[in-house]
Amino acid sequence: MGDKLENLKSYALVTDSASDIPEELVEKYKINVIPIYIHYNGKEFRDGIDINSNQIYRLQKEKKAIFTSSSPSPRDFMRLYTKLLESHRKVLSIHISSKLSAVIKSARIGRELLEAKERVEIFDSFSGAMGTGFMVLIAAKAIAKKYPYRKIINILSFLRGNINLYGTIDTLKYLRRSGRVPAVASTISGILKIKPLLGIKNGLVEMIGIAITRYGSIVEITRRAIRDFRKEQWVIVSIIHTLSLKESKKIMSKIQSSLKCVDTMITECTPVIGAHTGPGLIGIIVSRLNQEIVDLYI
Repeated sequence: MGDKLENLKSYALVTDSASDIPEELVEKYKINVIPIYIHYNGKEFRDGIDINSNQIYRLQKEKKAIFTSSSPSPRDFMRLYTKLLESHRKVLSIHISSKLSAVIKSARIGRELLEAKERVEIFDSFSGAMGTGFMVLIAAKAIAKKYPYRKIINILSFLRGNINLYGTIDTLKYLRRSGRVPAVASTISGILKIKPLLGIKNGLVEMIGIAITRYGSIVEITRRAIRDFRKEQWVIVSIIHTLSLKESKKIMSKIQSSLKCVDTMITECTPVIGAHTGPGLIGIIVSRLNQEIVDLYI
């Protein structure tokens, strides 16, 4: 068995579609993206495969559509892991926070169905969107440079402890129905028509402040991101959005002139995120880096 494993490729990477990784990077690094399911009007769609963001926003606008979502099934994971283990010594599966979704739970059950379950490592990002996506992309770089397994896990743990998310949203009516927003934010927003500022702490969405207008909320999340990371030697930054590209470009320009960015990207959110937030979401995701991670970009 040992000789057989030695002849296989090193690691396969798996993530879920909520990680928001652009398609060109998925293909470049051969990342296996397992789709989350989106449900509407009695039908089930695979995120980014059977339905796209524009279809979701159109239905929200024209039909006042309410979408729900569900994680891939344990058998979905089992089938993917089984296939990947035929050609790889190990599978590294990095996913959205277990406190925001049942994806991790489903992946763990799927792993238990395998004979070679010890060859699958499941990593809880305690984040979402490009917070998870950055971890996957940096793991891909580390695998390409043949970093040992333990070193890759240490890098992921460092990122998990240092990624911050600062977000604002045009309306909470979609997110409120998903149950993924703090009750206080939902109540205050509904009564006062203010714009909550949202973040992720310990794997959960929390309200980190309020603003009176959308413009004010954008200014404030940008200010906070710059304030919190201005002194860092190296950072990575992603702006995620739903139909807010123009605003995202302005934010990125301000951040690039204020922080020491090693890597930046602007990413439109995957359909499943748009289904829960509607148009108007903007999130700034920032992490400080250490020398070990910076070396991956050289």
